[in-house]
Amino acid sequence: MTVKEKVVAQGALLWKFLGFFQPPLLRCIHASVITLVLLQILLSFGMVVLPTGPSALAWIHIILGMFLCVFGVTLVILSVKKRGLRNFFPYLWGDNEQLIKDVRAAAQFKVVGPRPKGLPACVQGLGMWALLLTVASGLWWFDNWSNHRSLLTAYSVHKFFAWSLALYLVGHGGMALAHFAIWQKKTAPKK
Repeated sequence: MTVKEKVVAQGALLWKFLGFFQPPLLRCIHASVITLVLLQILLSFGMVVLPTGPSALAWIHIILGMFLCVFGVTLVILSVKKRGLRNFFPYLWGDNEQLIKDVRAAAQFKVVGPRPKGLPACVQGLGMWALLLTVASGLWWFDNWSNHRSLLTAYSVHKFFAWSLALYLVGHGGMALAHFAIWQKKTAPKK
């Protein structure tokens, strides 16, 4: 099997695995958000915004950021509509039973599976907040730039939330891939 065939096979398996948790439309939007966030992070290293205007990379960052606003807000709305706010933020209702069980299991280095009101759902809720705050602060920065207002505060806030989102992406993505690998190992045919 070639490397390309392995990558395609793993991609198909990952798509199947995510299907246990998300319908196809939500998976497509989720994949779009992941791709756009990764592109935004990469672009941010080379872009420059001067008082005279943004560089070409900055314009690409701005345009992709507008798409990310649409896809990101859509992802959050569909996720909340599908599972409800209480699934992602049970502690706001004092509903901590599953979260406490999951935190205890995680503290013992046990794999914590996704379940309503559990640790993975709460982490996903924090990720949705990070995404919304990143796109909102990006819009704030863009509004300040396009209206010739001070950029420093909006830029600093946007940068903070963008790095928070990047760290979330690494942690959430890493845990998702770990769960995928465990699932693959459990379901692989025995030889």
